[in-house]
Amino acid sequence: MSLVRILRALVIPTAALTMLAGQAALDTATAAGTLSVSKASLQSGRLTVEGSGAATGFIAASSTTSSAGARAGLDGRFKIQASGFTAPDCKVVLQDNKSNRLTVTLTGCTPTTKPVTPPAGPTGTCVITPPAGATHLAINQMGVVWFHTTGCNTTADGQATPTPVTWTVVAGAVPTGMTPPASQGTDGGNIIGTPTVAGTYVFTLKVTDTAGQTDQENFTVTVS
Repeated sequence: MSLVRILRALVIPTAALTMLAGQAALDTATAAGTLSVSKASLQSGRLTVEGSGAATGFIAASSTTSSAGARAGLDGRFKIQASGFTAPDCKVVLQDNKSNRLTVTLTGCTPTTKPVTPPAGPTGTCVITPPAGATHLAINQMGVVWFHTTGCNTTADGQATPTPVTWTVVAGAVPTGMTPPASQGTDGGNIIGTPTVAGTYVFTLKVTDTAGQTDQENFTVTVS
C-alpha cells in the first residue's frame, strides 16, 4: 500500500468527527447529576425555576399539590415555568430522568398551610379508619401511606361502575416530595413518593363519597 493510501485511511471524515463530538456532549449531559438552581420563585401562582446539572431530557418540579416540567438541554440547563402553581410549604422537589433530586425553597412565596386542629366528625356513614399511630418513612427513599374508609357510598351518582371516594388535604401538609392524596380502589387512598425533607408532618385528610358524605381525620408521618 502506498503512503498516500495509508494517510487517507487514517483520516477521519468530518461527518464522523461531528457525530463523535455530538455523542460526547450527549454522554456528558446524560452523566450530569449535580442539580443546581440559579432562580426559584413563586409569585401570584407563577412558578419559575432555572438551573443546570440535569440529565438530558424531561425534568419536573413538584410541590405537594402541583407539578410542572420542561426539557433540559444537552448542556444540562433547564427553565421550568408554569401558571396556577401552588406550593403550601413553599418548596418544590426537582427530579430529572435519571432520578437526580434537589429540594428547593421558593422565593416570593407565602406559606399557605393551615394549622391542624381537631378534625370535623363524619356527616354520615362514610368514616375514615383512624390511624394506629405515627407512620415512619425513610428520607430519600420511596414510601407510601395508605388511608382506608368504611360505610362510604360509591354508587349514589348512578354510574354502573362505582365511583371512588375523593381525598383532600384541608390542613397541614404531606411530606415534601410526596404526591397529593389519590384514590386507590373505591374506598381507599394514599400518598406516595420520595420524602426529601426530614421532620414530623401532621395533616388533616377529608374524604367525600358520591352521596356527599364527608369525614376528616388527622395523620402524622415522621421522615428521618
